[in-house]
Amino acid sequence: MKTNLNRLLLLMVFTAMALGAWATVSEYSFTSSAGTYTEITGGTILGTTANDNESFNAIPLGFSFTYNGVAYTTVSVQTNAFLAMGDVVATSNLALSTGTTNNVVAALNRDLNSRADGELMYLLSGDAPNRVFTVQWKNHKRVPTSTANDVFNFQIQLQENGNKVVFAYGAFTAVLATTAQTVQVGLRGDANTDFIFGS
Repeated sequence: MKTNLNRLLLLMVFTAMALGAWATVSEYSFTSSAGTYTEITGGTILGTTANDNESFNAIPLGFSFTYNGVAYTTVSVQTNAFLAMGDVVATSNLALSTGTTNNVVAALNRDLNSRADGELMYLLSGDAPNRVFTVQWKNHKRVPTSTANDVFNFQIQLQENGNKVVFAYGAFTAVLATTAQTVQVGLRGDANTDFIFGS
């Protein structure tokens, strides 16, 4: 009886490991809903309004967040509207499809920087087990000088309860530009072949 119980337990462990190994970001799902954008205040400001292709590495989340089957306690933020799970992120304008950093969450990835009245900030809010880690891009714009009057406000929220990733978008003003560039919104896993774009 003990041998059969051990075999069953071993089978359950291997099954759990196999299921975990097969889970990929491309199997995640997106849902969208209308809501109210709430600007955060009182958080930690990253860099200055002169930020351009800056990376801010190994920021403590304040809780454990499971992404792509791995529990993370730090994230790294990139000014080009994405973050990576863990201690390091490299700059990219196409982080989901061609960037060199894996396990990425992108809210509006392309070449962006802050307006003179903008800021990049993060804030941990709430109490366990309902804490939320929010990264906010306030008053940002695309890089070409022809788009200097853009005003983009958006957030990436990592919710402790359920390990949810939320993209929140506030006021947007986008001026017409003759040069189109790709914008990426979505998730990337362990490789650039494991990604899902938001729709």
